[in-house]
Amino acid sequence: MAQRKDAASVEVGPPEQDMSVLYIDDERLVRQALAGYLERVGFQVYQAENGREGLEKLKLHGPSVVLVDLKMPGLNGLEVLAEINSASPQTPVIIVSGAGMMADVIEALRLGAWDFLTKPVQDMEILEHTVRKALERARMMRERREHRLYLEREVKRQTQALRRELKERKSAQEALKASIDNLQQTMAGTIHAFGQLAELRDPYTAGHQRRVSRLAGRVAEELGIPEEERRAIDVAAVLHDIGKIHIPAEILNKPGTLTEIEMSLIKTHPRVGHAVLETVPFPWPVAEIVLQHHEKVDGSGYPAGLREDGIRREAKIICVADVVEAMSSHRPYRPALGMDPALESITAGRGTKYDADVVDACLVVVREKGFWFEDSESRGPV
Repeated sequence: MAQRKDAASVEVGPPEQDMSVLYIDDERLVRQALAGYLERVGFQVYQAENGREGLEKLKLHGPSVVLVDLKMPGLNGLEVLAEINSASPQTPVIIVSGAGMMADVIEALRLGAWDFLTKPVQDMEILEHTVRKALERARMMRERREHRLYLEREVKRQTQALRRELKERKSAQEALKASIDNLQQTMAGTIHAFGQLAELRDPYTAGHQRRVSRLAGRVAEELGIPEEERRAIDVAAVLHDIGKIHIPAEILNKPGTLTEIEMSLIKTHPRVGHAVLETVPFPWPVAEIVLQHHEKVDGSGYPAGLREDGIRREAKIICVADVVEAMSSHRPYRPALGMDPALESITAGRGTKYDADVVDACLVVVREKGFWFEDSESRGPV
């Protein structure tokens, strides 16, 4: 954090539109001390001495961030958090609690609180940093939601425009050819837009689906798969993580180890992706391939635990490419492991987790033919 003047000497102009804070705490002196500091460093602060008053001020003022004490008479902090999540689910809530209430803090975080502070707050800069961090995270999430809505509207607009054009031009051969070309362009745009939807939820893996598609295509070519089937692999690989739009961004971007519940949520994304894509009239079985891309030939995969020939060949190829790309790139919970460990991993699973022919083809593509992810952290062929 950049150095600042003492808070008492900071000159503050009119509060910014997204810098309003509601602080709910029945301890008047503590509340006034923290609120006074935040006001001195540029925030507009509304104060409430109990949960009911706080909810009324939330409705009246619509603050950008809410700080709430856990232990209060009447509505306690957990009850207030539940009410806020119901009334204003996009509003960041920061828990303020005594050091002896960590069990309640953990429960609050499970219920959707964004962060917590321990009373007494000894370092006011930590208070300020926590509030500003919540504001920035809320801004990024808001922008992602707006961009996602824009993409959805654009897909709908292009689809409607295409339908009108098909209706107007279907009588003539020349018009039909133009419509087919337009259809292909719109499908490419739709596929790209759907791919972006997943990456908006998980910005740390931006480009992951595109890189998986590139490696999967090379592996399919090495296996001698016909061009039309390779096209199906390309589209399914670009969209294989579309189901992650259903998973909270906090879980996708979590830097630490996922809990059992969080992991079970992650494992729903192939089914969600299948549900989204089965409504799209692709000329290939894209939805089924996406549904199976985490299945393993020994039955240890998900969501259905399929084995061997029960798994589509396209899904087996994407599965191997997905593992190689993921291990070669950075993730919130670890740095990039590199291409060598990735290839060692699929080699160790050859014939058990991963299809033996697919693994062999992938090793040839990378080790003998010099494939590499030119826009990822793994640079250069192995």
